[in-house]
Amino acid sequence: MPCKYRTGRVLGSGTYAVVREMIHITTGEHYAGKIISKRLMDDQHLLTIPSEINILKRLSRKHENILTLVDYFETPNNVYLITELCTGGELFEHILCRKPAFTEHDAALVMRQIVEGVNFLHMHGIVHRDLKAENCLFKTPAADSALVIADFGMSGIIGAADSPGGLENNRTLTTHCGTPGYMAPEMVLKMGYGKPVDMWAIGVVAYFVLCGHTPFERDNPRAEAHAVVSCDYAFEPEDQWRHISPAAQHFIAALLIYSPDKRMTAKQALDHPWLQGRTRMIMPPVSPSLPHVDAPA
Repeated sequence: MPCKYRTGRVLGSGTYAVVREMIHITTGEHYAGKIISKRLMDDQHLLTIPSEINILKRLSRKHENILTLVDYFETPNNVYLITELCTGGELFEHILCRKPAFTEHDAALVMRQIVEGVNFLHMHGIVHRDLKAENCLFKTPAADSALVIADFGMSGIIGAADSPGGLENNRTLTTHCGTPGYMAPEMVLKMGYGKPVDMWAIGVVAYFVLCGHTPFERDNPRAEAHAVVSCDYAFEPEDQWRHISPAAQHFIAALLIYSPDKRMTAKQALDHPWLQGRTRMIMPPVSPSLPHVDAPA
């Protein structure tokens, strides 16, 4: 069959794929095309492509904070995933380059959209497994643009809480995958894991959005992994965190917890005072380093 698209500029690239702007020849509509090279992938990674397509098909056009799959097809050398075109750039770029920087109010609005998207994923039995600022895209360049979660190449299906056949929240995944610095302790230690790994990653993203660096950055990968499994982080430097509200810090601390069953779920995170637009609250501390916070007068 003749190709329905012509390729445009490169939007991004990775180990096995390049993302290019794709223009539909008949309609002139612009999309993003993830072009996955089958020649560069080993058999194990090739097996993940049908899963990514299946997940995107299940989710597309069902939630505003999840990237929409428009089309997909295969050639002898490549697999093409055609999705909506997001022109606002990555959240990662916004944090490093945006002038002026995000306010805490902006950060809370961004994080609420991410948690809304993750809550939708978890309700449908899907664990993203590679949540990070680079995989969160703004739909347009507008200051109030909506944000979508993208790149489901590492996502896993564990079953929704109400799915038939006993697939519930306790089913575990074992594949060692993700991005160092965002991986939860149970992933680093190669233990069985589930939805809480996404909540840990949300805590890392929130920390990054508020101060511009991730909480477990170290001089080398070994030291970073040790910091993760030890939950060794602090709200530092002080001059950056001095003006960040106790509610925002509590939100992060309630996610960066070693025990998966003690982290907030996505639903609980949506009810957290910080995502509800409040900066002060009465709540028991998550750790001894977090004092009680008084209610506003």
